[in-house]
Order: sequence, then C-alpha cells, then structure tokens
Amino acid sequence: MSGTGDGVRLAAAFMTAALFGAAIAWPQSGEKFAQKAEAFAARADGAPMESRTCAIGESVLSGPFAPLEDVLSVSPLGGVTAPGEALPAPYIRINTRSGEQAFERRATKALAPAKADIVAIERRTLRDAYGRATGPSWTVYFRACDNISFYYDRLDRIDDALLEKAGGLVAFSEFGTPDHMGVETRIRVSPGDLIGQSDGFDVGLHDPDATPAALARPERYRTDSFARAEVFDAPPSLLAAITTDVTRARCAIDYLPKKDQTEWSALLGDSWGVRRAKGDNACRTALVDTPGAAQGAWFTDAAHNAAASKVSAIALSPDSINPNRLIFALHGRLPSLTQSMITLPKTPGANEAAGAAEDFLSFSKGEGRINTPFADVADMQVHCYEKLRANFIGPLVNGVVLLQRQQGENGLDLLKIEARNDVSACIDLEEPWTFTGNETTFYR
Repeated sequence: MSGTGDGVRLAAAFMTAALFGAAIAWPQSGEKFAQKAEAFAARADGAPMESRTCAIGESVLSGPFAPLEDVLSVSPLGGVTAPGEALPAPYIRINTRSGEQAFERRATKALAPAKADIVAIERRTLRDAYGRATGPSWTVYFRACDNISFYYDRLDRIDDALLEKAGGLVAFSEFGTPDHMGVETRIRVSPGDLIGQSDGFDVGLHDPDATPAALARPERYRTDSFARAEVFDAPPSLLAAITTDVTRARCAIDYLPKKDQTEWSALLGDSWGVRRAKGDNACRTALVDTPGAAQGAWFTDAAHNAAASKVSAIALSPDSINPNRLIFALHGRLPSLTQSMITLPKTPGANEAAGAAEDFLSFSKGEGRINTPFADVADMQVHCYEKLRANFIGPLVNGVVLLQRQQGENGLDLLKIEARNDVSACIDLEEPWTFTGNETTFYR
C-alpha cells in the first residue's frame, strides 16, 4: 500500500478524531460536527484520482451514463437553438423516452460512467416566472485522472447517500444567494454507482491535453459562466473545482470503449428522436466561433464578457444534427424581424409569431452571396439569406435577411443584420445590396 494513501488515511483519522472531540466539548453542535467528520472521511479515502495519469488510448469511461433502455436520443455537442442559451453547448444531452403522459419524459438513473472522484456538487433552486420555487437542479463534477474531468448537469435529484457523504446541505457555500450553492468534496465512485435521477441530463467532458478549439474570442469561453459575478464567500478551491475550459470540451461518447461508442453514437439525434445526426462526425464539435468569419456567437454589447447566466447573444452555426442546414439563433434580438414576417396558425392564448422570432430560423446552405455558409462570410460583402423557416418545421419567413461582417474600431469584428420584408427573394433586391438603416449591430 502506498505511503501517500497511508498518510492521507492517517490525516483523516486524526481530523475525524478532532472533530468528534469538538462535538463532545460542544454537544449542541454535535450533529454538524458529525456530518463534517463523515464528509471529510469520505473525501480522504485514498489518493485522489487526479494524481493518476490516464494512459494514451485508454477508455477513460467504462460504463453507461444511464440505462440504455431509458434513453431515446442523445443531442450532439454544439446545439445553439435553446432560447437563452445562444452559446454553443459544450455537452451532450441525454434525452429519455416518453413517460406515462404525453410530452412527459420518464425519469432515469444517472449512473457513474467511470471510477472517479466527485470533486464538487452544485445545487440551484429553479423558479417560475412568478418567483415560485419549482424544484432543485444539481450539477455533479467528476475527476477521472489528471487530464480528464467531466460533469452531469440538470439532475432533478441527487442520491441521498451521496449528499450525506458531501456533508449535507449544511456543508454547502452560497454563491451570493441560497438559490445557488456548492460544496467541494472528494467522494470515490465506481462505474454503475447511482449519482441521481432525472428526466434527462447533460454530460460535459473536458480534456486539457486536447488541442483547444480555435476561437475568435477564446477568453469568453475559458471560465464557467456561473463561477464569477455571483460569488461572495465560496472558497477559491471550490470555484476551481467547478470552473471549466470550454475550449477543450469533447464528446463524452468518444471516451467510452469502442463497443459502447457504437451503441451510444447510434442514439445521436434531436431531443425527440425524430431526426438522426448526419455526417462522419455525428457528435460534432462544441464550438463554432470561427476566427475571421461570421460563424459563431455575437453579442449585443461590445463589452459583454459572456459571464452572465443568460447570455445576451445570437449564434450563427450549422445545425448540430444536419450540418447542411444552417441556424440563425436570434432569440428575439433582431427588431427588424417583425411578427408580420412570420405567419403561423392561430392558437388561442399564444403569440406564435413572437415565439418563432425569439427562437431560431433555419435554412439550407447555398453558395455565392445567397445563403452563404457562415464560415465563408469573411469579407465586407453583403450576403442575403432567403427561404428561411421558423424553427425546422414552421412557416417560411415573408422576406429576406441581409448580413455583413466587417471590422470596427480597435480591430473588433462587427456583424450587421437586417430582415427585409420588401422582397421575397434575394434576386429581387436592387444591386448593390445595402441596409436601410434598420439593421442591428452585433459584436464579437
């Protein structure tokens, strides 16, 4: 047995004894001391996994994320179409099958996919539009070795035994509010161990040895958006445990054994299992913020640091399911795209046109100046987009969208976008194509 392991266990024994001794001296605090003693003992069980080096070619993950029979589909990396989440998603989403009622998902077990240490746990209180609590959401951070970390996000429940080993909620530090809390820990788990339950959850993985994504503004992606601005008393070590380098996000499926990769890759598709992911790299890459091009995330404020929980941004990207289809993830931040340009079937009590404008538009990629792939928009030319559809199956937009990428002051990139309803096709625009003064400017 290693000297390191013996030393850690000896330290744990002394600390545990000290804590229980304090509990005897101050009986009114006995329960709290006991919880912290047990949590410390759990954290100190052997040398940390981050001291182990993952071998080249090793399958870091060796078990399923959830029971396969519960999984309907797996959303690939890079989805940008969820309202309020314009930044490309650096995780895969485990989508469960239908529940007992229509549009209900069945709850499934979130299982540990590897021998790893749980290094931190976050808890958020979800609230509705009226501020009423609707339930907790948990994030669990794992470390499998010195160069591989991963996390489960949006768990509806966490296993009671896990929470007890973490010291209970009394051990959590608040991130400025009781609605957002976290705790640093080291709890050893093995493949198949129960982590929690959810009707779907996210799996993110980061590999610091991997080549970082080439990004126009990489500093926007190097820290977790929840690790700054909201934190008051949380210790720096806890912040370090929950901070991720999104530029090194990788598809977690690629770290499974080969036979398991095949099973899980076959599930890659949209959230309801209607469309299957196409292309050789079906899991895609998480980030599409292409330097020198229009493809990627753009912000409504030139000083925006991307650290807010709700990102004020748009995203221009290929669809994560079908790369031949392109996405304008606009989220209602294009005033020139009016409700009158999107005609939807009438639904009592719903503002469908506004909803479509706030979500995303899709279209098939073209060539030249019409429906140009965003990765190819790299000059001062004005490009035109036509036959845009609200979402994937909604109505066509009654008009076109003009787009121009250019360099602004201090070398910062600018992107101008305007929806035009005076023509229905790009060819009907009078040359040279120009904006009318109703365009919106976005910034890198």
